[in-house]
Amino acid sequence: MPMRSPQWSPSEGNPDEQETVFADQESATPPTIPLGDEPPQRGGFVRAIPAEGATPPPYAAPPGPFGQPAPGPAPDQTMLISERPVPVFAWLVVVDSPDKGSIGTVHTLRPDTTTIGRHPSNSLALRDETCSSQHARIRAEAREGDESAFVLYDMGSSNGTFIGDRETYRDEDSRTYRHDLQDGDFILVGETTLVFKKL
Repeated sequence: MPMRSPQWSPSEGNPDEQETVFADQESATPPTIPLGDEPPQRGGFVRAIPAEGATPPPYAAPPGPFGQPAPGPAPDQTMLISERPVPVFAWLVVVDSPDKGSIGTVHTLRPDTTTIGRHPSNSLALRDETCSSQHARIRAEAREGDESAFVLYDMGSSNGTFIGDRETYRDEDSRTYRHDLQDGDFILVGETTLVFKKL
């Protein structure tokens, strides 16, 4: 079917031939109606005056992606406590060190990996010349059906890492390269003794 060209009436004129008139932006002001004035009868608008004691309607939550409702708990569902992640709190406490000013310092372990060594870039930097620059690291490892475990790895240190109880942690048999830390473990790094504490 052949296409027909649009027809314009002479009063409208050809839209391609009409001039565009730009108003002076500084002299143009939007129409306003002071409160209490009557609006014009045609083409006007009415300014709503809120009643005393009226409260605004509650704001709706912004929609999620693609116009879907924002995620959130259903009003008729109860969140189970077991579904919440259990935070793990663990520390290393300095109980003996060549740096006497550091004794009693509590170092909070990071939730991922804590590095121990003489170099200042470590998470736990020790002022101990017998400690290697990157001596050991402690990594939080998830265990199936259980809370995270903190595992210590020796990083090939020159003087080794020793772990045990108060009486045995300095023995040669206590030298370790990998150890699942337990609350109350004594750790010897160079000549610095740390105690692992966990809630």
